[in-house]
Formats: sequence, C-alpha cells, structure tokens
Amino acid sequence: MGADLDGEKDERLAAKAAGGDRRAFDALVTRHRQAVYRLCWAATGNHADADDAAQETFVRVFRSLPSYDPARPFGPWLRKIAWNCGLSVRRDAKAGVPVVAVSDAPEAVDPGPGPEESATGNEERRRVAGAMAALPAELRTVMVLRAVEGLSYAEIALVAGIPAGTVMSRLSRARKRLLDALGTGSGGGS
Repeated sequence: MGADLDGEKDERLAAKAAGGDRRAFDALVTRHRQAVYRLCWAATGNHADADDAAQETFVRVFRSLPSYDPARPFGPWLRKIAWNCGLSVRRDAKAGVPVVAVSDAPEAVDPGPGPEESATGNEERRRVAGAMAALPAELRTVMVLRAVEGLSYAEIALVAGIPAGTVMSRLSRARKRLLDALGTGSGGGS
C-alpha cells in the first residue's frame, strides 16, 4: 500500500504530510515508531508511560508538521519531540527516578543465537536489560541513544538539550554503572 513511499527521504515525507498526505505521515510513523518508543522508554522507564509518550510524540509531530522546515534533518527534530514527550509523561506521573521491572525493558532488536545458546543468551539479555532499567533516566537515555540508536555525541546533545561534554560524561558514568552492575567492571578500582 505504501510501497511507493518506502524509498522517500523523511524530510520529503514530512513535507508531504504537512500538505495533508496521510499516507506520508503513516509512512513516517511506521519508519520511526520503534526508535521513538525506545527513546520514550529510556525517558520514562516503563512500558505504559513509554506507550503514552510515543503516542503523544506522534500527535505533536502531526500538529507541528506545518512549522517543520524540510531543509533540516527530520530525525533529530522527531527525537527531540519524543524526548520532551517522555520527560513530560514522566513528570506528569511524578515518577522521579522510576523503578522498572526487568520485564519492562524493551525487547532486543537482534533475535539472538540459536537454540543451543538460547538459555545463556536470554539470561544475559535479562541481566543487561535489568542493569539498563536500573540506571537513572538521564544515564539510561544517553546510553540508549548511543548504543541502540547509534547517534553521535552531537545528535544526543541536540535531542537531550545538553552540551556534548555532558553527553560524554553521562555515557562514561552509564558504562561504568553497567559494567559494575554486570560484574564485568575493570579490576582497576572503585
């Protein structure tokens, strides 16, 4: 149905959607919904709030499309809206730093190893998901944006509204906490 839109750049789809093309907007949602959800989960810390924030993200994107400048990259603009929605939902829920069950961590994109390694791999994924969920939101978010979404320091800084130096220090702290939580930290101290 939307195959003719699959190869279109986000910026062109956004311009079409701003002009009333519903299929173009649907293509943007389909293309970005998983990334938006992961970012909202990183900001909120649980599935229910992440679902709410992701839905609100696309509502805000739809309403804001007339003011979107297609000369600028769509991805960072969308991620900034998603980040703000995640923070807003978290604030509204008065969650502070959320306590998240391991089962609330987002699913891994990679289906993982074959059946013979499945038990070990699943346990390791649960441990990593639990360690990620235990991170404070500001550390979890930069880690998700870097490790899962593959954003540069500059892109993370833009999305999170913080200086690139802060991104680097938060990533360093997040990595250290993850290594410590997983029992794989360097034996060099602490």
